[in-house]
Amino acid sequence: MSGVFPFVWSILIGFLLIPGTITAQDKVKGHLIVEDVLARPGTSVTLKATLIEKGLLGNKGLGGETITFTIQGQHAGTALTGGDGRAFLEFKTHMRGNHKIVATVESSPRVESVAGNGNLASWERRRPILLVDFSTLLQKDGSIPLPIIPGVGSLGALGKPQENAAHELSKLAEFYYNVIYVHEHQGTALHETREWLRRHEFPVGITRMVPQDAKALLAFMEKLKEGGWDNLEAGIGRTREFAQTLVKNRIKTVIFPDPREKKKYPRRAKIVNSWKEVRKQL
Repeated sequence: MSGVFPFVWSILIGFLLIPGTITAQDKVKGHLIVEDVLARPGTSVTLKATLIEKGLLGNKGLGGETITFTIQGQHAGTALTGGDGRAFLEFKTHMRGNHKIVATVESSPRVESVAGNGNLASWERRRPILLVDFSTLLQKDGSIPLPIIPGVGSLGALGKPQENAAHELSKLAEFYYNVIYVHEHQGTALHETREWLRRHEFPVGITRMVPQDAKALLAFMEKLKEGGWDNLEAGIGRTREFAQTLVKNRIKTVIFPDPREKKKYPRRAKIVNSWKEVRKQL
């Protein structure tokens, strides 16, 4: 009997190592990133989603997987991911407003079921746009610490929002503005920034990665204009370059002064120290 057990055990191990005998345990844990889309009602847009596997050395796209898109709970269509993990689907907008995009991978033999969210911003031009530097929403100095693992962000690293920020910004969005959040990607991925905004009940808008220097900001504003979005009316930021760029383009500018900057802000920029002051300036 003493020799039977090792024999049976070796057979069992051999069986487990046969390709195809392990199923759920072999599946990859994917992450599905959905881009925010800005469009006008009645126009065609491209819905975009990226399926990746996160790793210590970076992210790897997962190709050959079927992505199902829904808009406000209604089926919009399916698309197949390419070798880089990206999938695209043409869609025609109908109703105005912010519409939730959900992309999902289901019943894949290779990847675990996963979902990702985004926003289809079907906006009319008559409603002005408010540009918000994401760092103004964070407590302390707005700096974002780098994650422990390169390429893998952390919601916890972002910390808590500024007092009254969500409430005051929601009032501005409810009665007047559409909101575009701009973020510098200092250790936190764009989709994690959006999740932080949702978790803390900030108004729905679109989120873009834009470095907070004059050249990048100006290029972003020009791109908006090229797309027909010449209704950027106001901005809330932190840096001197943010203030200078917006003021030069005759855009209402509210600034939470960055304690690390010693230079003066433009005279026409309105300086505030709390979110309760913001609406008075806009």
